Amino acid sequence: MTTDTVLTDTPPAAGPAQVADVGSAVPSWLREALVLAGEYRLDRIATALEALAAGRGRRLFRVAVVGEFNRGKSTVINRLLGRGLLPTGSLPVTRAPVVVRPAQDEVLCVIWPDGRRELRRLDTGDPWHGLTGATQDEGSEGTPEPSMTVTVTDDWLGGLDAELVDTPGVNSGSQEQFEQVRRTAAGSDAVLFVVSALSPLGITERRLLEEEVLCRHVPFTAVVVTMLDLLDADDRAGALHDLGQRLAGLASLPVLPAPAPGAGETELAALRELVEGFARRDKRTLWRDRQIAAQVADFCEAMAVIAGEAMAADRLSAGETEARAKEAQARLEHEEQQWEQLRIDLTARQLALTARLRDHVQEKRDGVIERLRWELERNADPRGWWEHDLPFRLRHELSLLAKESERTVLLPALTADAGWLDEAVADRSPEARPSWVPTGLKLTAEPEISGNVSDLSRTRLVTRLGAQGGAIVGYLIAATRQAPLPMIYGAGFSLLGGLLAEASIRAATEAQRKEVDAVLVRVIDESTMAFQRQAVEVLSEVYGEVFEQLRQSRIAWHDAWRTAAESGGRTDEDWPSLAHAATALAVRIRAGLQG
Repeated sequence: MTTDTVLTDTPPAAGPAQVADVGSAVPSWLREALVLAGEYRLDRIATALEALAAGRGRRLFRVAVVGEFNRGKSTVINRLLGRGLLPTGSLPVTRAPVVVRPAQDEVLCVIWPDGRRELRRLDTGDPWHGLTGATQDEGSEGTPEPSMTVTVTDDWLGGLDAELVDTPGVNSGSQEQFEQVRRTAAGSDAVLFVVSALSPLGITERRLLEEEVLCRHVPFTAVVVTMLDLLDADDRAGALHDLGQRLAGLASLPVLPAPAPGAGETELAALRELVEGFARRDKRTLWRDRQIAAQVADFCEAMAVIAGEAMAADRLSAGETEARAKEAQARLEHEEQQWEQLRIDLTARQLALTARLRDHVQEKRDGVIERLRWELERNADPRGWWEHDLPFRLRHELSLLAKESERTVLLPALTADAGWLDEAVADRSPEARPSWVPTGLKLTAEPEISGNVSDLSRTRLVTRLGAQGGAIVGYLIAATRQAPLPMIYGAGFSLLGGLLAEASIRAATEAQRKEVDAVLVRVIDESTMAFQRQAVEVLSEVYGEVFEQLRQSRIAWHDAWRTAAESGGRTDEDWPSLAHAATALAVRIRAGLQG
């Protein structure tokens, strides 16, 4: 099934289109699929189908808030409800999905994995104690988390007859947490996909949106952009435009700015209006049934694939089957080593690029020193040049350095490394998607004529004169204005202040010129080093997405290998009948959805 097929079944944000109502057929489709999954002992598919059947009877319209860690998902829900209901913070706080639904009593209901049921009142103590942060057992990947439901007296939520679900960040915890997010998104009527304006829609977020939301046939989806208030006003429109470009080719999704903390009433009203449009009562059942039907068809097609793998295994003799099992195990072990080697090699490439960047910056730093030294020595007003021109000149030099580093060092290496990885991954997983590489890092500086160089715009590369160099410039300027100086900067800096106050420093002694030159060099060194550190941070972020692409490809390969392994070795099943029945059911469902 292609993404395009999925997206044509997604209704517009304003409301459902005129499409076929499949509600009367969904129960029988579910039953048929469940019978097939049960008869052929496909337990994972059967469990998923049972969850679909249970969700069909849900009374409330479910809106899941989904995204990566630290994107502000809990804050979005708190703003929608107009209260600090859910815990927020810079560390992962949501450990499992939290359902917020309207009711008369305000309580947090916790159902522990052993079946214990605990009620905590929201107005007493800390109701979230022991439920946020790291998992209870960091070393246990499969430890189940408690289910949590919050009931609140909220007129807006109650009037919509809806519930909100806060989900864990998909990159902040265990595989079980990720599976919880997948199940929650697939079983929701709408999804608010939350991204940060500081790093909008990286490769892992795009995959999550496409594969776990859009390809799960969620009827209503919108992208909510948080942290716009942390960008300069001039950069916000650019961040939204960049996000729109990254969404190109997925779907015509609504993109809304999230309300800023303590403000943003206009944005809050727009976000609430969007959710209200999603929760339109007269059509919610129609779209939920279509969503369930499409997912049932997906599972039928998966069963047909498993049957095909099993039929291929059935054609083998007992000896061939045993040999195949040994070969598969040996291949698994070999491939594990190969995947790990890819990770090691990619790490080496990142470190090598970081070293090349460092060498490039150091090489260009010498030229900056010579140019600025020449200007200082020949300026008729050294004090004015130091106080007013140096910050601007240094900003200009850093801007040129940033553009040249991006063009000649960073982007070519990033493109080459991504191509190398894609080729290596394709040998093991031909269906893997290519790595995303930015077309530009935009390491450009904005001038701030105030003694420092700041704000490398969109990527938030804050490049200042440095703690030491910036202080030196500040003290020199203060010296020319007769401001008091700390004792530690006494005689030497008084001398520099005096020299800079002269019409020219060319007549100064060699020792005095060296004193001024040393301070200038230190300022430039602090500035270039700060730029280098921040550029490496952006580089690490981009490589982080490439590493995540590698991890996802590895997981996909393992899933495919596991599916093949699960389908083999069971020669007592009538796999051709499953392939025929599952394919026929999928075709009927697709035809019904087309109306």
